[in-house]
Amino acid sequence: PAKGKKIPKGKKVAPTPAALIDAAGGSSAKKAQKEEKERVVNPLFEKRPRNTSKRKWRQVLRCQRNSNMIDQLFFHSLSGCCAAKRDWAKRDLTRFTKWPRYITLQRQKALLLQRLKVPPPVYQFNKRQTLDSHQAREVLALLNKYKPETKLAAKLRLKKQAEEQAAGKDVISKKKPLVVQQGINKVTTLVEQKKAKLVVIAHDVDPIEIVLFLPALCRKMGVPYCILKSKARLGTVVRRKTCTAVALTEVESADKNNLAKLIDVIKSHYNDRFDDIRRSWGGGALSRKALARKQKLEKAKAKETKKAEKAALLA
Repeated sequence: PAKGKKIPKGKKVAPTPAALIDAAGGSSAKKAQKEEKERVVNPLFEKRPRNTSKRKWRQVLRCQRNSNMIDQLFFHSLSGCCAAKRDWAKRDLTRFTKWPRYITLQRQKALLLQRLKVPPPVYQFNKRQTLDSHQAREVLALLNKYKPETKLAAKLRLKKQAEEQAAGKDVISKKKPLVVQQGINKVTTLVEQKKAKLVVIAHDVDPIEIVLFLPALCRKMGVPYCILKSKARLGTVVRRKTCTAVALTEVESADKNNLAKLIDVIKSHYNDRFDDIRRSWGGGALSRKALARKQKLEKAKAKETKKAEKAALLA
């Protein structure tokens, strides 16, 4: 362009006419197509492309889950499969599944607790040491009677008291209703002060160190305690998702006999069995592989001893 003249912005250069491209011998793409046609394919080399996509595995897993759909899904999704692959589809593919992280962790934790030696203070929080279903139901039924107030219920109660006071009536009681005390700090304080009449601890608290000292403290202070299955179950009592421990300080006169019976049963199961609990260790269970190896070694040793005995007799 001549000096001084500016090329307007935003305008594109016009494409080359098709007639000129044909005259020049066609585009590079057309040339490549011609070359491909000219190539001679060797019949000795077969193309066998592999399908390693994730979609394939998903389809295989679907086939595994739904046995009625095996023929439809498996053969249509994986073209060119032989009859042997059909048997492979029927296999249990759980081991090849990529599980979520939390599932993997909880399985590893369960295995470690089986394999490693678990000391008594930790082993007492095992599922086997918890209250049985009948006793657990009775304890929860009693605790549910003393659920903490909701915000709305507390507001209505205080409003009613204020109205009675304003009207000049005698307010029957200004005391708060009897409720269970929740949370590890509150429960620990009540046990130390010997105000707690019954302490209920969850078995699956994580980390376990939060409640590890509580059974020993209850035994020392002479407070009856029990271990209940599931922190979520205990959480329903105090209107929360989970709860580590709860304590009963006072009950109404109608429930005193029921509480006394429960305390007798719980004391015989936990407080009075202190010596048994502190001696019982957990874990130490070998895997199937380790057991097989152990048995193999024992067999070999037995064989050697037999040979030695025979040699001694012959001599």
